Amino acid sequence: MKRFDAFAEQALYGPGGFYTRSRGAGTTEADFITSPETSNLFGACVASYLDRVWRELGEPNPFVVVEGGSGNGKLCRDIFLGVQDCAESLRYVMVERSDKQRDVALRMVAATCFTDSQEIPVAALRDLPHGQFTGVVIANELLDNLPPRIVKRTGTGWSELHVEDGSETWRSAPEDAQNMATAISTNAPEGACLPLQLKAAVWTKRALQLLDKGRLLVVDYGFRNSDQFLQLPRDEWLRTYRGHRRAGTPFSEPGSRDITCDVAFDQLPGDPLFQMQADWLKDHGLIEMTEWAREHWRNAAISPDARDVAIRSLLDEATALTDKEGLGNFVVAEWRVGD
Repeated sequence: MKRFDAFAEQALYGPGGFYTRSRGAGTTEADFITSPETSNLFGACVASYLDRVWRELGEPNPFVVVEGGSGNGKLCRDIFLGVQDCAESLRYVMVERSDKQRDVALRMVAATCFTDSQEIPVAALRDLPHGQFTGVVIANELLDNLPPRIVKRTGTGWSELHVEDGSETWRSAPEDAQNMATAISTNAPEGACLPLQLKAAVWTKRALQLLDKGRLLVVDYGFRNSDQFLQLPRDEWLRTYRGHRRAGTPFSEPGSRDITCDVAFDQLPGDPLFQMQADWLKDHGLIEMTEWAREHWRNAAISPDARDVAIRSLLDEATALTDKEGLGNFVVAEWRVGD
């Protein structure tokens, strides 16, 4: 029998785990798609954000950017293709637990962004680096994959989810989980479930401690208030994916599917600023980046050729990124350090 967070950690990152086998994001032969795979526009907007932060921080050199959960390197590549003001100062660290993904990402970034360079300003690590720096830490859809503990309100306190032989089982929660759950939600009804996101909180604290001066930018699906979890069935916020489809219970066939949980942003340390992804992208240049395409399509829509249809696809990508029933409803949280 294992506590749920330990079971999910092993299923995702252990030997034979989902990410150990290099499954992940992408449009083909993958299991889910994130904003960077949806469109290069996402990385272009992050690049615009980094240029702005670099200026706000006094144009530091080096300007260090650490990306947690960098996967196949798509966001890193799009950032290097998009940055302007901070390009010469930018030093980038991709942090990815999968050995294969790190190798793939480094090769792809080098081949597309630094074809004529003997050295590239990019490193790939398994874990967050040590030491402080001035710059930005980015995490796009990382925290949802740091497994939470799951508790359920009972008539006498809280029980905690465990996994045994591919099935869920509940045991009385230990004192630390009882106290945390009660502090988070004092009025939870009997039978309601709640994630305790200690791993996400620890990662956030470590990321903030890296920054002598700078920003932590987290983009993910979730809720700003943990009480919102109590209003939903557990399988609405604790989900699995395989082959771009929901994949049923997280308890059976460990390693065969992604296990993900909405982020409880109020359980994270600090006092971040919040926006929805749709608004954040528009604030960082999405409308200006696609204005030419909108104008082109207005003139070509009556009788489009192949090039016109390709330009139209860019507008469709922008729509997908800002769809408030989908990616546009993701939470963008920004912590500011040293201002």
